[in-house]
Amino acid sequence: MARNHPRPHRDRRLTPARSPAVRPSVPPPVRPAARPIAHTRPSPEDTVPTTHQVLVNHEGQYALYPATRETPDGWTPAGFDGTEDECAGFVDAQWPDTRPLSLRGA
Repeated sequence: MARNHPRPHRDRRLTPARSPAVRPSVPPPVRPAARPIAHTRPSPEDTVPTTHQVLVNHEGQYALYPATRETPDGWTPAGFDGTEDECAGFVDAQWPDTRPLSLRGA
């Protein structure tokens, strides 16, 4: 590949002499000790088994949501409550085609 500009001249007289065989002995860097992980207080949902509810939106998409919380805007209860695994099984049975309704009809 041709270059549009010449290679810059490097004056070797200005470069200090190098000895390839001689390298100073440098000890490996010292890494600081690992700090302990800061423990945060777990949320009650992480420590207590939570009952979930299955929600559905206007596009026919399902979601699992803690039953103790207020239903978010845009979602309605699908009429099933249980453990997370039970709710996931219900969703798998009810929602085989995971595309939104607007795409299923196309």
